[in-house]
Amino acid sequence: MQTEVQPDVDTVGRIAAVPKILEVVTRITGLRFAAVARVTDTRWIACAVRDEIAFGLVPGGELDLRTTICNEIRGHHQPVVFGHASAHPRFATHHTPRIYGLESYISVPIHRADGTFFGTLCAIDPLPSRVEAPETLQMMELFAELIGTQLESDEQHALGQAALSTALNVAELRERHIHEVSEDLKAPIQALVMDAYLIRTTPGLDAETRERVADMETSLWRMATVVGGINDFAHDKLVTGAPLVLTPAATLAIELQRVLTQLASAYPRRPLATGLQIEADVECDPERLGQLLVNLGLNLIRHVAVDATVSIEVATTADALVFTVQAPGMSLPGDELDSMAGPMARRAHDPRSWDFFIAGEIARTHGGRIAAGAHAGGTRLSFEMPLRVAADIDMPATFAAG
Repeated sequence: MQTEVQPDVDTVGRIAAVPKILEVVTRITGLRFAAVARVTDTRWIACAVRDEIAFGLVPGGELDLRTTICNEIRGHHQPVVFGHASAHPRFATHHTPRIYGLESYISVPIHRADGTFFGTLCAIDPLPSRVEAPETLQMMELFAELIGTQLESDEQHALGQAALSTALNVAELRERHIHEVSEDLKAPIQALVMDAYLIRTTPGLDAETRERVADMETSLWRMATVVGGINDFAHDKLVTGAPLVLTPAATLAIELQRVLTQLASAYPRRPLATGLQIEADVECDPERLGQLLVNLGLNLIRHVAVDATVSIEVATTADALVFTVQAPGMSLPGDELDSMAGPMARRAHDPRSWDFFIAGEIARTHGGRIAAGAHAGGTRLSFEMPLRVAADIDMPATFAAG
């Protein structure tokens, strides 16, 4: 019997966003146990778990289906939520809270892309909570939709891999998988970022909830940024992507303003000063230049004090496009800039290490140059590229310290 559901457990385990989703669920709801469950007409199986109350379930673990509310959800396909079971007119006498000692509960159905029922995204806690807030249920439903979409993608990809395995080597299959999964993640994550922003800006929202939603928005935006990077890389190689084309000044300005707005939205409590003045057409890939700009910004944001203003300026000169990112109160160690050959090694006990690899590769493909140096008691990062790029680019040195 175990082998019948193991593929479902493995499929959920391959979805990279699931652990972060469960973390965000516990943080936003305040419930300390969250899980993705496969629910059939005979079994309830945990596929992914975040357990902060020692409930005892691990991926592959099971509950008696008849004791679960998820079994009821399998029948009516509707969310179930309560924040104080013992005081609830319906759930005060329900067998599930009594059996498991629950006061707080929220569970939403997960459907595959074709509409078939897979299971639930659920969270529980033995203490009462305010989990019944409408925005909490909306968040859970959005996450369930994201998981359902990825389930279908993963299963279809697995079938494709089986068909291609005789013709492609392992490296080619891995690159294809990374590309397809990242592409499939983009749209739902971007939708979640927008929904989180709308929730955060809802009039009348209490300060604590607003702060939690802002944290959720930041996490989702970081996920979107990571997915964008994954889509460009496989086995530490930059995917060529779109060719460089002569881009009108207005078009490039719109794209770069978009990423600056996203950056400001992702860090609502961070002082950011931005300026954009593009008056010349540029031969470039606008989306990749947006990634480069975000990479430079994040490198500084991760290293300066939370109240330090990070300044980001974008402008064209007579013959170049220039990005300048600077912040006070922090200097960049010279040994962090010694290599652009690959992702920079993290320092021991320092999760915030500098990483210019993505930015460096994009700079190289644009015939540009990244530089770093001291400025007014802080650090300045800059990128400069010609307005017109030579057909054949061979610029191994894309970084300079000054």
